[in-house]
Amino acid sequence: MKKGILFCIVLCFCLLFEGREAFSAVKDELPAERQNQEKPALQEDTKDVLQEKKQRRIAYTYQFEFSENTDYVLPETKQAILSLIQKNSQLEFLKKQAIENEFALIRRVNNDIGIAKEVLEAYGYYSGTAKYHIENLEDKKHVRIRLYPNEQYRISKIAVKYTHSTVLPEYFLTYENQRESIFKKYVPYVVPEFEKKLHAGTEFAIAEDINKAVGKLPAPLRNNGYPDARVVSSAYSIDTEKKELKGTVFINQGLPAILGSVDLQGNSEVSSGYILKLCPWREGAVWDDRYLIEYRNILQKTGLFESVQIGYDKKVYREHNRKYREDKKEEKNKDIVLAPVKLPVLLNVKEGKKRSVGGTFFYSTDQGLGAEASWEHRNLFGNGEILKLSVPLKDEELYLGANFKKPAFGYREQNFIVRSRAGYEKTDAYNQKFAEFGFGIEREIHEKWWLESMINADYIIPKKWQGEEYASVSFENTLKYDNRNSRINPTKGYAASLKLMPMQGFGNVEFSAFVTEFDAAVYIPLSSSTVFAVRGAIGTMFGGDSSIPRGKRFFLGGGGSVRGFEHQEIGRHDGNGDPYGGISYFLFNSEIRQNITKNLAIVPFLDGGMVYEEVKPDFSEKLALGAGIGFRYHTPIGPVRLDIAVPLTDAYEFGENKNLGDFQLYISIGQAF
Repeated sequence: MKKGILFCIVLCFCLLFEGREAFSAVKDELPAERQNQEKPALQEDTKDVLQEKKQRRIAYTYQFEFSENTDYVLPETKQAILSLIQKNSQLEFLKKQAIENEFALIRRVNNDIGIAKEVLEAYGYYSGTAKYHIENLEDKKHVRIRLYPNEQYRISKIAVKYTHSTVLPEYFLTYENQRESIFKKYVPYVVPEFEKKLHAGTEFAIAEDINKAVGKLPAPLRNNGYPDARVVSSAYSIDTEKKELKGTVFINQGLPAILGSVDLQGNSEVSSGYILKLCPWREGAVWDDRYLIEYRNILQKTGLFESVQIGYDKKVYREHNRKYREDKKEEKNKDIVLAPVKLPVLLNVKEGKKRSVGGTFFYSTDQGLGAEASWEHRNLFGNGEILKLSVPLKDEELYLGANFKKPAFGYREQNFIVRSRAGYEKTDAYNQKFAEFGFGIEREIHEKWWLESMINADYIIPKKWQGEEYASVSFENTLKYDNRNSRINPTKGYAASLKLMPMQGFGNVEFSAFVTEFDAAVYIPLSSSTVFAVRGAIGTMFGGDSSIPRGKRFFLGGGGSVRGFEHQEIGRHDGNGDPYGGISYFLFNSEIRQNITKNLAIVPFLDGGMVYEEVKPDFSEKLALGAGIGFRYHTPIGPVRLDIAVPLTDAYEFGENKNLGDFQLYISIGQAF
């Protein structure tokens, strides 16, 4: 048997070999022309087949639409549903890829039918359906998918359940939080509420609203003693008869905790004492995630660190959690109320550069081209001390300015500041040499409220025709409030300041006055691309008279006050035609900031103001008004500003007549106010 099988295999092999040799021999005997003609014929056939297949491919268009009599669905809801379906549509995603037959097209359509039903369910239309119809056009197919939403389901009840005991530790009930303000009052701890029912903010079973509400459940717990609170799972069911959705959300609130000490790592040149002094909580405070966010923001604002990472010590937490599970098991699953865990806070910083060189430029038709160069050291003595030197580069002004700040001076929220400068100023109003020095304290007295108190002294040497040299001292106090969403380019909020400053001059020129100024700005978003900004300011020198030197008087006019007029031009002038200034003033600015692209905005504006010779502003006197158009190009360091303004009135009652040809051009970095 085996010999027979072996014989058959050998015979087949020989026949195969002979056939191959015979085919080769026949091929060799064919003329060269015949051999060369075989391949082109095969290639031509292949081209015809491919061309025929290509002609048979189907192109298509498609359309999603709602069925008739669906006015009960809001137009914005319809638009949202259609947009979401198209975003996930296979017909849309593969529309550039033609298909070979109608069966392939139907596969894509059925896929989109399923997507349409899922989207309808996401908006609460759990009984919704979708149907399609394919129309034959001249050279393509047109797919029409129609949506039938039916009745929108409502939320019956979504319960919230917790995996741990909701009984608060005794420590939480008796603890008093310290309010970080100048008053240092203690306020009772706000006990967290363990929600028993989900509040979705809508009565309809809309998935996005439900998911947002579920996602917000852990935050109040993490801000009130439970650092590891999280959503474990959720389950939902629908009642097709009642057209309702109900469900349950399970929350693992974790163990109660209080804030422990800060474990600092990563710093080298910045002292640990300074970093830890900036910590906004006291050890033993009930755990609050917002404290960690605030601490990170404080450290980042110093400009000393490239990165700041902060969080609780998970190793310590896991150890306490293991002990809790063991105790709970021994107690036969009885709820146990534990004393809060004292969790250390892990803080890891990476230091950045401590020195920087900066500069800015500006141009105006009245003052010409100017610039300012600066150098800054942000860690002078290792505790975040800031020293900034600045020098303006322009013809009318040259001085050296030096500002120093000692942060966390005595208290975390208090700074010691020193300001000084010396040089000369030459304007149309006055020409003088000066030396100024001031020191004081600035302190955050409450959230968004700051108080600054400075003792200032100066020595002034004016040109002989403008008076004699004199000295003065003042006690400057400024109260500030600022809740703007940005200091560089605010789009909403408001800011205000009140300055009270008694001033006394002595030497060859004696004078005294109590300077009072109030300044406020409001930013109102009219739409996502339009902001209305308005500012008003008023000031006076109580007790002031004609003895006040020009260098101490109020002036208006120019890019920082009333655009369209030259620098310090507004108000009474002397016999030489030079501005004389006043001892009271009123000012307003208004702008509409309209974005026309992502980075470019157009800004029409109207400014007005006047300086007065009396202590009380005379509002019956005609204001100097200027108007114009501006452009803003937004950059990471702030908007580049270009304003073109013209005067609408004269600079003062008996001044030179102004006309629209007396325009002013201003170029600088930053908003006008």
